[in-house]
Amino acid sequence: MMPNRGAVSIGAARLTIAEVDAVARAVVAVQLEGEARSRLLRSYEFVQRLAETSTPVYGLTTGCGPLATQPIAPERREEFQRNLVRSHACTLGAPHPVSFVRAALAVRAQVLAQGYSGVAPATVELLLALLNDGIHPIVREVGGVGASGDLVELAQVALAVIGEGQVEFHGKSMRADAAMAEAGLSPLTPRYREGLALMNGTSFHTGAAAVLMSRARRIMAAAEVAAAMVFEALRGNLEALAPEFQLTRPHRGQRAVAERVAAIVRHSALTGSTESAAGRQDGYSLRCIAQVLGAVVDALESAAAVIETELNSVSDNPLFLVDDGRVVHGGNFHGQPVAMALDQMKLAMVELGVMSERRLARLLDATLNAGLPPFLIRDGAGLRSGFMGVQYCASSMAADNAVLAAPASVRSVPTNANNQDVVSMAMVAARQCARVIDNVERMVAIELLGAAQALDLRGAEGAGTGTRAAHALIRAQAPPLIEDRPLDADVEAVCRVIDSGSLAGAIEPGW
Repeated sequence: MMPNRGAVSIGAARLTIAEVDAVARAVVAVQLEGEARSRLLRSYEFVQRLAETSTPVYGLTTGCGPLATQPIAPERREEFQRNLVRSHACTLGAPHPVSFVRAALAVRAQVLAQGYSGVAPATVELLLALLNDGIHPIVREVGGVGASGDLVELAQVALAVIGEGQVEFHGKSMRADAAMAEAGLSPLTPRYREGLALMNGTSFHTGAAAVLMSRARRIMAAAEVAAAMVFEALRGNLEALAPEFQLTRPHRGQRAVAERVAAIVRHSALTGSTESAAGRQDGYSLRCIAQVLGAVVDALESAAAVIETELNSVSDNPLFLVDDGRVVHGGNFHGQPVAMALDQMKLAMVELGVMSERRLARLLDATLNAGLPPFLIRDGAGLRSGFMGVQYCASSMAADNAVLAAPASVRSVPTNANNQDVVSMAMVAARQCARVIDNVERMVAIELLGAAQALDLRGAEGAGTGTRAAHALIRAQAPPLIEDRPLDADVEAVCRVIDSGSLAGAIEPGW
């Protein structure tokens, strides 16, 4: 059982991206909101009554997909639910990160707790118990098409819930039933439509999207700090950040980035006054920080709004309208909204990486870096190579991102006997987005290391208040580069700083 450092209520009015990320990172517990239990019980009893009638209900009294015309005999319905889970629980390749699995468990519990899916309260409570006890179904990366939800990924989760799948528990892979027994839990016996309800929705890719958006926001905050540090190290022209520019082009992100970067470099002796720099035109990677990174901020927040809407939506089919006594069939399981949001997030992060790589290149190029030594070599250029090697990594990741930038959400491949003739490929989008975010986090880390080295050479004591605080935090992780050494460990150390969110926190007093 994890230490209880607060709890996120599942089934409450609204679940946020930040809450899902906290659950994914295992820093909070989860609990079922009180009123959700009564909603769940009413929905479950409604489905129970339906199952006793002759009314055909998809996935309850009939088969699924193209087999929906096949009736399921009452005495075989539990077997049908198990078979549905077993047949779809096929994912391949490397396992998804535990954070994705934890997010998916939380999001699926939130969907079911709305009371439209006909599952018992105990079913949702079991999902939450898996989270609180750290029992994580092993779900592999390849297989989902994001159409009837994340069928194969969520079936892998459901397989563990019924005690038949593999899980990670206390750092070991084991059978789900063995892990549950150790934790004092019992596997689910899927009644009525509970197997289908666990599988038939967007919860895996939406949970992954929430985790990725949280990472993207932390990287974005670090990228603003990196941009400010490079701006000072290269003696950027402060006119580019002037409020007058932002007021005449009032994109929200542009204004916010300009204000934050200007606050970080406040009291700098390196940038000089706007008068002394008048007429000088910096390269676009400096002059257009607010315009380009502002567009990234706006794109991320647009995607975040879609993701947060989906976190609080009911993705299932059919839906059981208990108050009206009706069953409605439709397509709320389709992943297109979040698939497109993931592509938008991915494109925004690719552009963030483009800017980071270009500022790094400017820092290292003695013809462009305002008098700094080539490759930021303190002394002995030629004998030493400085940041030459690590720049190749940034260039390689920029190329990788360019390849990954192609959208996944338009790559529909019809499947399921053309029942699923338009699919979203949402998990393909999520995998691509995750790889881009990994790349960009490392690119920004490299830029931060280069900026810290440049400020060492320029005189960090003359930097702005926020910049000095950021420089000190970087230097606490990685010493200045004097003699050549491999920088891979330094990059990963700074990545940990970025992912912790501590970089933005360290400079807040200077903002």
